[in-house]
Formats: sequence, C-alpha cells, structure tokens
Amino acid sequence: MLQLIKINWKWELVRAFDSMGFEAIPLGGSGKPDGKAEANLSGREGKIERYSVSLEAKSKGKAGTTVRNEDVHVSTVARHRNDHGCGHALVLGPNFATSKGDMSALVKEIQADREKTGKTITLVRIIDLAQTRSTVPLKRINLGQLRTFFESCTTPEEAKEWIDKVAAEKKERARFKEILETIAEEQEEQPGAAVEYAAVVGGLRRGRGIKMEKQEVIDHCRALARLVPEYVKALDNSVELNQRPDKVLAAIGAAIREYPESEQI
Repeated sequence: MLQLIKINWKWELVRAFDSMGFEAIPLGGSGKPDGKAEANLSGREGKIERYSVSLEAKSKGKAGTTVRNEDVHVSTVARHRNDHGCGHALVLGPNFATSKGDMSALVKEIQADREKTGKTITLVRIIDLAQTRSTVPLKRINLGQLRTFFESCTTPEEAKEWIDKVAAEKKERARFKEILETIAEEQEEQPGAAVEYAAVVGGLRRGRGIKMEKQEVIDHCRALARLVPEYVKALDNSVELNQRPDKVLAAIGAAIREYPESEQI
C-alpha cells in the first residue's frame, strides 16, 4: 500500500503516477502545481489521444482529517491546470468536505469550473489513490482507460466507486508466463537487438498458437514492469527481460499475494 503519512505527500503523489505509467515530474513553487503527469498516447484516426493531469497534494493535518474547502483553492487548482496545459487536475488529501454530494459548496465550485472550461478536477483520498496504484498493474489498466477516471469522477466518493468497480472486475487470465517465455526466446535468438512488441506478438502466434493484439501485449508488459520493475522494463516500442521467466513469475506471485484477495488477478 502507498504510505503517504509522515512523508512528503507531494513527492509520493508524483511517484504514484509514475508507477502507473504516466510521465510524471515534480514541480512546486509559486504559480505551479505540485506535479504534472502526461499520458503520451498515440493518436487514433487523426484524433489526439494524449492527455495530462496537474497534481496537487493537500497535506496539512493528520491522517483521516478533512481538508477544508478554503484549503482546496479550486480557482488556484484550475489556474495551475490551465497554465500547464492540462485537461485534468487531481487533488489528493486525507478527506474532503463533500459528504453532501452535489450539494456541497466544494463540488458546486468544481462543477462550475467544468461548465466554464470543459476541463476536470478530481478529489481523491490518500487511501483510494493507494488502491488505484495497486489495481492498475493487477488489472492491466492502461492510460487510455484511466482517462475515464478523470472524466467521470469529481468527488472522492465517485473516485472510490470507480476504483472499487475496476478492482472487482474479473479479467481473462494474464498471459504473463507465455509472454515472458517468448521474450526470453527472442532475446536468446537475437542477443544484440531489442525485443519489439511486434516480435512478441509473432512469437506467441508461431510458438504457442496464442493470438494477441499488439496493444494487449504492451499492456501485459507494462503491468509486468510495474509489478517487478527490477526484472522487466517496458519501453515505448520494445521490452527488456533481466531475469529467467520462472524467477520473474515467482516474484510476481509474491507481489500479488501482498494485495487483498479480492483485488488479485
């Protein structure tokens, strides 16, 4: 779990987004958000798919305490988001004053900003960000799918509902074993060349009769890289394996067992 108490919440927020696959950098200082996360997605049918999120951590107070409306500073969050070319903003805190749902003053202010700009602000509790960070690799959630989180969630209650729903989804068995073995075979056959995702797709089809789309393979490899970053590195066009497949699988099993049974693959 992500432990943000008694440590630098702003830095941990950036690290959380980096671990989920975003290009995340810390910022901070006058006129800046605490960080910025970019999802550098490929375009589709001439449409730009990439997006970015400004990151704000409201770390005052003890765990479980409520961040006051005046401490959220919606207008400042919106200005930071806009000034740094982001379509979305995420505000992290122990809790927020949104128990009245759409009737709360804070939510009304955020909704007014969305109506004016077409951009979003999402409030997320620390504990729910922790679950999101663990759910992304376990459920092989890609950056395109994460866009819906920002588009559909404003309140921390909506964010938790979205996260819980994704965590509870049953997905087809991950093909980690077959993909790792195929990568290892490709590396052995061509020791001087990077293993491109297209080669993994072809290797799975030829050697194991498994038909997977290239994006599926990329999502699997990125999930592996998040679960065991010391063994697997998922680059833009290729993947690197730095340990025997059986050892990687053992490490994955150990990592997954650390999560609640309901969230496991």
